[in-house]
Amino acid sequence: MPRSSALEYALKLLGYRARTEKELRLKLAEKKYQPEEVAEVLAKLVKIGFIDDQKFAENYVRDKLSISRRGPRRINFELIKHGVAKEIAELATKVIDKDEELAIAESLLKSRQRQWSKLDPLVKKRRAIGLLARRGFSSNILNRLLKDL
Repeated sequence: MPRSSALEYALKLLGYRARTEKELRLKLAEKKYQPEEVAEVLAKLVKIGFIDDQKFAENYVRDKLSISRRGPRRINFELIKHGVAKEIAELATKVIDKDEELAIAESLLKSRQRQWSKLDPLVKKRRAIGLLARRGFSSNILNRLLKDL
């Protein structure tokens, strides 16, 4: 069976989900494609708009905020891990509205209320702090929600 071209493989990967330029570069390197060929393919994909780290970051922020209920700090960290430039990641997470962040953190805590109903109030508070901190919510959000808890 003949080996597919780097472009075909990159398009196949992009068919599964959006990827950053760094992710594609690493995947193509794993398949032992020549660096010149990889650079050429990535340049072509950027030029036609199939790779756009800015758009990737915007979509990632929207999805992780609403579906996975993660806070801006964690989303920023994950974007950088995916290979998005630090400046792009920070811009993408700055657009998160504080009220929206608060609402998502509240819904996350409400989803755990039944699970934590029989716990001591101090334990409940400690778990809430841990959960929100791990999910990347700001300390301001933590303080506002813990007053209500």
